[in-house]
Amino acid sequence: MSTLDIILIQMITLKEIAAQCNVSIATVSNILNGKDKVSKETKEKVLNLIKATGYKPNYMARGLRASKTRTIGLIIDDLTEFSSPLIVDGIMTYLEEINYKSILENLRFYSKWGYDWYQNKAYKKAVYDAFQEFSAIKVDGIIYVSGHERNINIIPEDFSIPTIISYAFSDSPNISSVMIDDVDAAYKLTEYLIKNGHKRIAVIKGENGNIHTEKRLEGYKKALKDYGIDLDPSLICDGNWRSKSGYDVCKKILQSKKDVSAIFCFNDLMAAGTYKCMAENNLIVGKDLSVVGFDNRTISQELIPPLTTMEIPLAEIGKATTQELIKQITTEEDFKKQELFIKCNLIERNSVSKK
Repeated sequence: MSTLDIILIQMITLKEIAAQCNVSIATVSNILNGKDKVSKETKEKVLNLIKATGYKPNYMARGLRASKTRTIGLIIDDLTEFSSPLIVDGIMTYLEEINYKSILENLRFYSKWGYDWYQNKAYKKAVYDAFQEFSAIKVDGIIYVSGHERNINIIPEDFSIPTIISYAFSDSPNISSVMIDDVDAAYKLTEYLIKNGHKRIAVIKGENGNIHTEKRLEGYKKALKDYGIDLDPSLICDGNWRSKSGYDVCKKILQSKKDVSAIFCFNDLMAAGTYKCMAENNLIVGKDLSVVGFDNRTISQELIPPLTTMEIPLAEIGKATTQELIKQITTEEDFKKQELFIKCNLIERNSVSKK
């Protein structure tokens, strides 16, 4: 996994509590189970540490179900969303390698309700029903495949089946997640432009409040700061992930005459719109103005010239998600919440000129 760079955010374990309190694991276990075989002082010390650290026993790994089905349930926002098919392929490929089966539930949120589907009142019920169906089937674990990165907080806290989220995250202490490292990716794209001599770099971002938008903007700003380039807030422009917004914003940038030499589009679709606007203004991408995108969609290779962009290793995200879930299912150790961040890959093509 050469492109995997994993950052682990872990909760304290039973073993670590025992070590910090200078007692045995059995002693901590006795206290948790209400057995009066320890001194009042020791009991208070252990319970205070448990309260301070937010420790939770791994009931899921303690054999709530004696038999295993070697079946994993996949709940997917929508298979038509560009990221989902490759993530699912990575999941299913790995499951086949370890002789597990999968059952897929495609909720079709984007297809039914458009890009604002998460505001639909039926959304939470659809997710809840899918979890209950998999519970009835008695799958060993569940992978929730998100269409975009967001905080998913609708999974019942008392749900006993091991669950992990792919391409999003949860505040729940019981649910691990696998995401892309948007901050690092945006930093590298901005750094790439800077190293090619660009200092006046405009940004066409996604909607405000979107996590991809916020993290990519953070990476952009950090790169400018690290290379001693003053941030010009007027170069940060609002888009909405669609091609037309790239076209419209590029038009405004050209009209503003702000001496911009490069445009960082937060996805490839907005970059395609930027290409169209430049062509209509008799400007050549990679010569008159440099452009970079994000996602490495098929269109990025078909644009003329081909677009420099950031590839999201979607199949690797799927595999890493599945590996973490299987580890959670098979281990007898206390549950440790994991947040795994997968590094993206810079795809250098011909849309950036040297200054």
